[in-house]
Amino acid sequence: MSSNYSYYLYAVSDATGEMAMNIAFAALRQFKIDNVKIVRKAKVVDSNKIKQVVAEAKKNHGIVIHTFVSKELRSDFHHEAEKEGLVALDIMGPVLNVLTTYFHATPSDEPGLKYRVTKDYYKRQEAVDFTVKHDDAMGLDTLDQSDIVILGISRTSKTPLCIYMAYRGYKVANVPIIKDVPVPKELKQVDKSKMVCLTISPQKLVQLRESRLMKLGRPLSEEYANINRVNEELEYCRSYLDEIGDIPMIDVTDKAIEEIASEILLVLGK
Repeated sequence: MSSNYSYYLYAVSDATGEMAMNIAFAALRQFKIDNVKIVRKAKVVDSNKIKQVVAEAKKNHGIVIHTFVSKELRSDFHHEAEKEGLVALDIMGPVLNVLTTYFHATPSDEPGLKYRVTKDYYKRQEAVDFTVKHDDAMGLDTLDQSDIVILGISRTSKTPLCIYMAYRGYKVANVPIIKDVPVPKELKQVDKSKMVCLTISPQKLVQLRESRLMKLGRPLSEEYANINRVNEELEYCRSYLDEIGDIPMIDVTDKAIEEIASEILLVLGK
């Protein structure tokens, strides 16, 4: 299903929000729907933040998947969502209730225990910080410190893919391949075994770019979304890869972010 309408899923938590994100991504794989935005809201730990999240989700006609560990915050969020007529799915509450009965014990209600003072936690935080600073050809002076470098032309999902992989502990940078613009010289200093390039069908790319233009209030007649221009950009990208050689190419057409990430890790042997 393709639509110019944007759907919003909010992954909300009093901890990192990773579990809610994973559930949202897993569920979306069962639907062929474009224009779905997953918005992570982590560390929602007081009534003001709850009201802000609910207000934003309501404004965007979104729904919420939440994993509050705190019973009090869970109750507050449910009350606020119900008051505003917002659909909110509680993932953690039913599980904790069943385990409370099963163990004859009370949960700690303390969010984030999974990540407390662990090497994985610090690795993840470092990876996210690195990835944000190396988005869209930024931070070129430390590009060689990346675990993974993702190449591709505009609207091939480079940025969301990088953020997704960063939350799994990988330092990821992305460098756009732009026709008629020289590729950054720093890219030549990067080990090619770290590099992968994204491609996509021309027709799908035109759809994505038209959707982008509509959201920006710009005419669909712009060259950015012209099929001939798109084909030229894809051909330029292929030519560049042929020139440097040995860079795997991943087709992202109609694939979910986590599926693309799995392919990248597989081809790079990570």
